Amino acid sequence: MELYDFSFDNKQEQGIKFSANISFAFYKATQDIEDYKIYLESFLQELKFLYENKRITAQFIPIERQIEIYFKQCDEFGHIDISIKLNHFDIDYTMYESNLIINYKIDQSFLPELIKEIEAVMKEN
Repeated sequence: MELYDFSFDNKQEQGIKFSANISFAFYKATQDIEDYKIYLESFLQELKFLYENKRITAQFIPIERQIEIYFKQCDEFGHIDISIKLNHFDIDYTMYESNLIINYKIDQSFLPELIKEIEAVMKEN
């Protein structure tokens, strides 16, 4: 998963826009995401707590649900279950819907780098 092209709208609602590129096995999908900065900040805090073992989950789910990212500590050895769901809806939300769901397990050693990357994006604001 790659999140890129972040841009912030600091006028009224402190919005954030970015793109998500998901590649897993032979599947590839891209989705544009729009949400509020506060939800990305909340996800960042949840990731920090997850790494410090003060929380067992972290999630990022924008209001429009274009992407859903779930992290869950699954054992005492630092393994984390990750679920990424990329959703695409037709404009009227009734005719067409597609989802790409990826589930995998990793250890928590990647969390400090992910936290740094999100903090860097937030500082660019």
